[in-house]
Parts: sequence; structure tokens; C-alpha cells
Amino acid sequence: MGLLPPQLEEDVNILRQEGLSIEAHRDPPTGNQIFVIFQKYPLPQGWSKSETRLLIITDVGYPNSKIDMFWVEPDVTLPNNKVPQAGDAIENYVGQKWRRFSWHVKKWNPAVDNIKSYLHTVNNRLKQIL
Repeated sequence: MGLLPPQLEEDVNILRQEGLSIEAHRDPPTGNQIFVIFQKYPLPQGWSKSETRLLIITDVGYPNSKIDMFWVEPDVTLPNNKVPQAGDAIENYVGQKWRRFSWHVKKWNPAVDNIKSYLHTVNNRLKQIL
């Protein structure tokens, strides 16, 4: 991994121990943005597929910087190929296209919030949209 904030490295390792397949890296290596990609992230029943790659973007200030928005593969849609609310933007990151979910957490407390707690936000949002 390398070049990640120590707390992010620790949090990603905990999630890996829980069985998630994750890559995390700065791009470019000297840049401020950090891309955390979850492979085969499970989606709630009702989406167009059962799993996706999930992208979360943070920065070198993690966990002091609030995580904002998340991205999935562009073919993740609602039944009948409907585009989800606040999920209509397709953006390019780390060499691929992603469907952006413009979903913002109201509160972020770096003493208790982290990438794992943000996954609860992602899961709740994906369930609410259905």
C-alpha cells in the first residue's frame, strides 16, 4: 500500500481481516487524493447486479477530512435500468468510469467516524433508494 495516512492503513487492514478485498493508493503517488476501491462489494437485493466495485475517495488528511460521496460501476442501476436519484453523473477515476452517488453525510467526527462507519452510510443509502 504505502504512502497512506497511518489511520487509513489501519482501518483498511481491519476491513481486510473482515473479508473485504480492498486496494488503496494515492494517485499520483505525491498527490493528496487517496482512492479506496472495494472489489466485489455486495449490493442490496433489487439492484441490477448483486455486487460492484465501490470507490471511496479520501485524502491525506484522513480521518480529519470528511468522506463525501461514493462511486460504483456505471451499470449499477435500479430495476428497469432506471438511474438512481443523485446517481446520474458518470466520472472517470483510476482508469475507469464510475457512477457517482452525490450523497453527503451531515456530521463527521474524526474521533469516531472512519471508512468503516462510512460504509454503513453507503449501505443505508443503497437500501433507501430502492
